Amino acid sequence: MRRVKSFPVSEANSMAYWSKITPLWRVVWNFTVIEISRFIPFLKVKNLLLRLVGIKVAPSASVGLMAMFDILRPDLISIGENTIIGYNATILTHEFLPREYRLGEVEIGSWVLVGANATILPGVKIGDGAVVAAGAVVTRDVPSGALVAGVPARVVGRAGE
Repeated sequence: MRRVKSFPVSEANSMAYWSKITPLWRVVWNFTVIEISRFIPFLKVKNLLLRLVGIKVAPSASVGLMAMFDILRPDLISIGENTIIGYNATILTHEFLPREYRLGEVEIGSWVLVGANATILPGVKIGDGAVVAAGAVVTRDVPSGALVAGVPARVVGRAGE
């Protein structure tokens, strides 16, 4: 299940309404800070930068190089203790559809591994100890301790198997 709030639009496709989600100055700030954080190899500095845009990231979390976070509403993302976000993973809190846009929090628990190039969609909760395989697209909640893989991601086993 995904917990997203839908906002119907009528006059143009939903992407034309992006400024109703976040003002321009905030998008520029978020983009700049997140883009800088993508290249910083120092985990504590990276976490500090991510906190500056509102991401709730635990001090012990590790975010890999080139990880990309939503620039419109990064404040809807939380990352738990000892979690690893892999290289080039993407975490989104918004999505644009032709006739609506959606917003939803992304909650990533503790001791989670999000593999390289994985994509997490808005409104998803990933339980403690779960593993998201490299390249997976997470479209629904992931139970604690589960191993998910594929497009869309499906439970394929237990973490550690």
